[in-house]
Amino acid sequence: MFEAITFLRKDYSVVLLCKVLGVSKSGYYAYLNRPKRQASQEEIQLLKHIKRIYNRHKGTYGAKRIAKALKNEGIIVNHKKVERLMREANLKATVRQPKSTKESKTKAAGFVYENLISRDFEATHPNQKWVTDITEFLVGAKKRYVSAIMDLFNREILACEISSSPNYELVETTVRKAMKKRKLKDLEGVIIHSDQGNVYRSLNYHLLSKELHFLPSMSRKANCWDNAVIESFFSQLKTELPCFYPVNELGTIEISFKKYIRYFNEGRIQKRIGFISPKQYYLNYQQAA
Repeated sequence: MFEAITFLRKDYSVVLLCKVLGVSKSGYYAYLNRPKRQASQEEIQLLKHIKRIYNRHKGTYGAKRIAKALKNEGIIVNHKKVERLMREANLKATVRQPKSTKESKTKAAGFVYENLISRDFEATHPNQKWVTDITEFLVGAKKRYVSAIMDLFNREILACEISSSPNYELVETTVRKAMKKRKLKDLEGVIIHSDQGNVYRSLNYHLLSKELHFLPSMSRKANCWDNAVIESFFSQLKTELPCFYPVNELGTIEISFKKYIRYFNEGRIQKRIGFISPKQYYLNYQQAA
């Protein structure tokens, strides 16, 4: 409670905060003046490891993820202890904005495909279910459009392309690069799930699905939750990318994106796949096969 007052006092008076929280002003100042707890040598060493991981990931890891990263290194510690040490050291993780639940409006139609995913975002093997979407990204005052494809098996970004226009060419390039990344001759049996955006309902996209033999799948109209995984990735991308690489110049944006996608695939551990990276999860699968 006293910690909350300290956090909020820059915006509100101490008297008001103490009154709202039902504590005395003298009690709060006694809290401020009490001797700080002395960290043990074990905690000092642990904090060094926490700071190392925190800095390596540019402040994008919270206490739970840091605790899992430490576990992967053989250091077993409860995430609540990590959280306390981070709070005492004023280490705050970059927090993603909540995903908007605002329903998007779609225009009248071209091809509309059955929802083959139906919010089942798990896959038992690679190249079973891919999800894709396009999002806007501001670079200074100019818009750029990002198209990405993720394999739900290991949550790996197979392709991520940038364009000044959200057109069919952007989508086709993304699909073909994802296919090349997985060294596939065609996409026979692969489900590629998208929303009902114009480009995915176009004749060109329909013909591409016939040429490459993939199975188009679509979210229900105006339902962002049906493609929640790739939406979540885009939210994460917009939050974390500026922490790592400059994105305020058009000349550097593609390089920055490529570096971040490599980090996301090879260096960032993910809860859904057991707190290891997508690349490691894929390698484990290949070794076990």
